[in-house]
Amino acid sequence: MTSMIESSKERKTSIGRYAAVAMGFVLVGSGLTRGDGEEDLASAKVRLELGVLATMSAATSGVGSLTIERAVGETLFVSVPVQLSASPGGGGCATNVGLNLSPIRQMPEGTAHAWEAMLTVKTATLERIELEVDWKRYARGAEGEPRTVAGDRRSVYLREGERHLLDFVSLHPAALQPCYSLALELKAGVAEDPALAERRVAYDLWLVDEGPGGSSTTRRSRMTAKHGEKRDFDFEPLRWSVPEGNGDVGPAGAKTHVSGHVRGRVTSDGSLELALLAARYDSPGNQHWAIGGAGEKRVRVGAGETIRLELPAPREAPRHPGESAAEIEADQRILAGLRERTVSLVLTARPVE
Repeated sequence: MTSMIESSKERKTSIGRYAAVAMGFVLVGSGLTRGDGEEDLASAKVRLELGVLATMSAATSGVGSLTIERAVGETLFVSVPVQLSASPGGGGCATNVGLNLSPIRQMPEGTAHAWEAMLTVKTATLERIELEVDWKRYARGAEGEPRTVAGDRRSVYLREGERHLLDFVSLHPAALQPCYSLALELKAGVAEDPALAERRVAYDLWLVDEGPGGSSTTRRSRMTAKHGEKRDFDFEPLRWSVPEGNGDVGPAGAKTHVSGHVRGRVTSDGSLELALLAARYDSPGNQHWAIGGAGEKRVRVGAGETIRLELPAPREAPRHPGESAAEIEADQRILAGLRERTVSLVLTARPVE
């Protein structure tokens, strides 16, 4: 999936489609890649965590959670009643969170809210987990019976370790000061194979800039991570000079910033499953605009096999009201200069023996 971000002179941010970035091993045409997406990745078992957040005074924190593993196609049902009470000594509130695997029949006095959630694992591979979620929130009826006040059914797509807020409820007017709100949160990750969890993976990552006439610049990052652990990278920006044009005060320049993360797992046959996510942002020397995109590649490779991820240049710069003809011409020269260069990530990964 590709997303574009535009930063204007006023530092506003908006979503645009006019300069889509495509990332992949082989660039095809102007905006597509061959082999984009999942390539021969095994289904994984998922570690599901359902938790409650509470905001008291100025702080929001977790007050209870349940973590259980499920395989693709399996379902987890959880009920979560939350009781509020005065904290010892007064002047605050305390929470009592129940996390059960059975439906809610009655809500005892003092129960502020209760949730039920049905979580089904639809697909799960490296860095991509799809869940189907059916949840309800209950208030306490006059006789203590659960009364449905909110809920929905949704598909949730998460990277490993990402969080998704299912529901938020404001306690206003606060039943017990200073209890202000409650929220139900979902988190998912891949459950590691205990036989492989202690393995480590070494990454040799190069940022390669190839210019006209065979000139090139490289940056290198070496990293070692645990099996399944994410490792971030953030390269020093690439900088170029751009030929002057009519009306320029001095030489124009441009820079490209590349960052992202890599995650890998050793498989039982000794191969590796790799996820490489990269973001590229380009801007002129005066930084009055910036434009870029992000993409990912997820593949299975042999130990020591090298892969290349090309990061194409933007097609056009953001336009702004009041720009002069000289500014527009300078931006076009900067973009033309960027398109003359090929920027790629080259990655080699090996299990650490």
